[in-house]
Amino acid sequence: MAANGHKNLTDINRHNPKGFENAVNDTVLSKSIGTGATNTDGNLVWQKKALMGVTNYKIQGYSAAGTLNYAYGKDIAVITAPYLMDVDYGSTSVDTAIAPSNLFRIGQGYIVSEIAEVISISGWVTSNAGTDVTVAICKATPSAGVDTDITPILIDEITVTGLSSNSKLIRVNETAITTSALASGDILFAMVKEATAGSAIYLNLTIQTTTF
Repeated sequence: MAANGHKNLTDINRHNPKGFENAVNDTVLSKSIGTGATNTDGNLVWQKKALMGVTNYKIQGYSAAGTLNYAYGKDIAVITAPYLMDVDYGSTSVDTAIAPSNLFRIGQGYIVSEIAEVISISGWVTSNAGTDVTVAICKATPSAGVDTDITPILIDEITVTGLSSNSKLIRVNETAITTSALASGDILFAMVKEATAGSAIYLNLTIQTTTF
């Protein structure tokens, strides 16, 4: 009888896992969160593969007076780091090189831990003016022992229109990413600019990545 066990059947006689036929393509079989104290009473679920190995990077900051040029976060040695974003990038577009040491010390910059892909950028922005505010999510790829300036790569650029109040939140939910690929060791950071300078801008975003 044991020889007829499921583990001993040949491929053509084995059945697919529960729910396989109706599962959406590019999903994997997982187990849902249960309610029992032993964490064993969850149900089988087919989960999107893109959600496996997900990492979330939180970027939060503010500009006390928005500028026409992009600005990025303070050096970690400055008391207003990591949140104040008032270091002048010197350009209205992502095309200017920055010293690797400056990139490395951006207060709200993050080091990417693995080869990955940006799949979404979500969160909120506020502005106490009614002009356009643009957030650039960028990456930079330094090389060990090399101090040559690096031109960041634009991952995505998001423009919203301020609601003339920092009490009114503007939703960001971006899934059409311009340049999604990330390498292990990349520096991930944000910059912000304003169409008409001077307003107070706050941003609180989550950048979600998944492994290839």
